[in-house]
Amino acid sequence: HEYAHGWAAYRQGDDTAYKLGRLTFNPLPHIDPVFTVALPISLWFVSHGQFTFGGARPVPVVTRNFRNFRRGDLIVSSAGVATNFILAVICTLLFIVIGVVYRALGSVGTSSLESAQRMMYWGIHLNLILAVFNLIPIPPLDGSRILYHLLPASVAVRYRALDRFGFVAIIA
Repeated sequence: HEYAHGWAAYRQGDDTAYKLGRLTFNPLPHIDPVFTVALPISLWFVSHGQFTFGGARPVPVVTRNFRNFRRGDLIVSSAGVATNFILAVICTLLFIVIGVVYRALGSVGTSSLESAQRMMYWGIHLNLILAVFNLIPIPPLDGSRILYHLLPASVAVRYRALDRFGFVAIIA
């Protein structure tokens, strides 16, 4: 998801993520001490292991570097959500292929195939949840960036100012 934002920004003219070493599939540069470590652990303990949630450090994007601000911002904002939907489709196709192989093999290697199919189920499930969650129009989620461009200019400026308070609403 975050790589997709960085890659889309790079294609739109912003090389900030690239220069900072964030345009990588390596998860280590994307770890955020609060959202990747502290929040999931806290939620796990508070919910007695029933719920946890976390996130990666957002990829830095400098929108003034885009060749076309509006087009670039829409592409970059939707890149992460589009990636989640694409991953869900890929997991769905793999789920089906694994099911066909499972039936063709009968009982040979079934536990491995069952595990692989369960992983694909969770890949579908989690990617759809992340895509829909990120479309919520609460700043700084991706949906807020998309909504910003649909609003009249006077309202859009005030709406964009909510960015600094968005995480409070998301956490709540």
